[in-house]
Amino acid sequence: MRRARREADLTTSEKRLIAAALCLITLLTYGIGAAWRFGFSGGDQPKALAQAPTATFVLPTPLPTDTPAANPTQVPTQPFGSVLSTATPTPTVFILPTPLPSDTPRPTDVPPLEIEAIVVPEEGLMLRTGPGKKFPHTAVLLKGARVVVFRRTEDAAWVRVRVPAIQGEGWVSAEYLNLNGDLARVAVASAAEIAPIPTPQPETGQVAVERPPAQACVSVVGDSIAYGEVIFELLGVGFINVKMAPFSFYVQQQLKLRNVDQPVTDRSYPGIGITSPRHKSYYDLPTYRDLLRDRCRFTIVLPWVNDLSSGMPPEEAAPLHAENLAAMAQRLIENNPDGRIILVNYYYGAPAPFTLGMAGGFTPQAIERFNAEMDRACREGALSRMRQVTCVKVEEAFRELGTTYVVQGMRRKEIEAVRTAPLSPEHQNMLNYYSSINPDGVMQGDGVHLSSLGKRVLASYLADIMLRLPDLPSE
Repeated sequence: MRRARREADLTTSEKRLIAAALCLITLLTYGIGAAWRFGFSGGDQPKALAQAPTATFVLPTPLPTDTPAANPTQVPTQPFGSVLSTATPTPTVFILPTPLPSDTPRPTDVPPLEIEAIVVPEEGLMLRTGPGKKFPHTAVLLKGARVVVFRRTEDAAWVRVRVPAIQGEGWVSAEYLNLNGDLARVAVASAAEIAPIPTPQPETGQVAVERPPAQACVSVVGDSIAYGEVIFELLGVGFINVKMAPFSFYVQQQLKLRNVDQPVTDRSYPGIGITSPRHKSYYDLPTYRDLLRDRCRFTIVLPWVNDLSSGMPPEEAAPLHAENLAAMAQRLIENNPDGRIILVNYYYGAPAPFTLGMAGGFTPQAIERFNAEMDRACREGALSRMRQVTCVKVEEAFRELGTTYVVQGMRRKEIEAVRTAPLSPEHQNMLNYYSSINPDGVMQGDGVHLSSLGKRVLASYLADIMLRLPDLPSE
C-alpha cells in the first residue's frame, strides 16, 4: 500500500515534470520561431530588411463617381528597388496651375496718345499741309486756338493736328504749342504717310495745291459801328441800347441798285476790338471763324471804335493798331488770296457829352493819330505791299453831310421806325416811362455810331469802289 501510494506520488511528480518540460519546449519553440521570423540568426546584425523605406507620393484623391471601380485590389508593398509591374506604365500628365489674377497688370504696349494743345504766339501759327516750311500753309491759327495733336515727326519737331474750330487738319511746328501731355507717346507719322503730300514746284515756286476761288459775296467786319447798335440818353431817366440795321443791310441795298445781286453777310459784333486789352478780342468769336469760311470776293473792314479806348495813350495805341490791321489783312489773304479787302479809316463824328464815360478815347486827337498810322501803313508800310488791300478815307464820303452821318437826337417814333430788334425789358420800361412824361421828347444819340443816312452814303461810296476794282490775277 505504501508502494502503491509511492507510485502514485511518482506518477504525480512525473506528470509535473513532464508538464514543466513541455512548457519549456513550447517557450523555446516560440522563441526560435520569433527569432526566425524577425531574421536573427545567432548574431546582433540584421540579416535582411523585410522592407526598405520608400519615397511616397501623395496623389490627389479622385472625386467620387457614380460608377464603382471594376476590380478594387490592394496594391502590394514592395521593397525599395523592386519592380511593381512589368506592364508599360501610363505617362503621367502634369498640368501647371493657372496663376491667380493680381492687381499688377502685365506689361503691354502703350497705345498711342492724342493730346490737346494751345497756340502760343501772338501773331498766330501757320497751319501747313505737311511737316516743314517747304509745305504750303492753308490757314493761320490764332493765339489761344485749341488743337488736338495725333501724329508727329520722328524728331518731334512737327506735329499733325486737328483743329475743331475749322473742322480741318494740318501740320504745325511743335515748338509754338503749349502741349497738355507727353509728346513722346504720340504716334510717329510714317514715311508712306508723308510722301504723297504735294510741295511747291521747284521750277516755278508755285504751291502745288489747288485753292477754291473767292466767292461772289461781301463780308462786313467791325464792332458796334458795323453791327448797328446805338446808345441813347433819356434825360433824367438813363440810357438805352437800340439795335438798328447793320451796315451790311445798306451795302446789299446799294449793290442791288447797281444791278449786282450778291449776298452781303454781317460778320460784326458789338463790344469787341482787335487791339484793346479792355475789350474781348474779335478773334475769339465764332463770328471770326465764320468770316474765314466765307471766302468772299470783298471783305469790308469798318473802324474799330473800341480800340480808341484801349487805355493806352494814342501815340502807343495807334502804331499797334496799324500793325494789327496789317496782321488781320494778312490772315484773311492767306485764307482767301483771291479776295479783296476794303479798309475804312476813322471818322470824327460828334460824340455826345455822356459818351466820355463810355468811349473816352473817341477824341479828335486820338482819331487823327490813328488815321495817320493807318495812312502810313497803306502808303509805305505792310499794307502797301498787299495787292489785295484797298485803303479808303471815309471823310471823302461824308464831305457834304456835316455831322448828320452819325446818330444824334431822335424822337421815339423815329427810333421805332429804324429799330430792328426788341429792347430789353428794362430798357423798354425806361422808354415807356420817359415817353409818359415827355410824349414828344427828343432822346440824345451818342454821336459816335453811324446814322441811317451815314450808312447809306458810305455804302454807296464803297459799292462804287468795289465795282471799279478788277478781279485779282492769280499768282
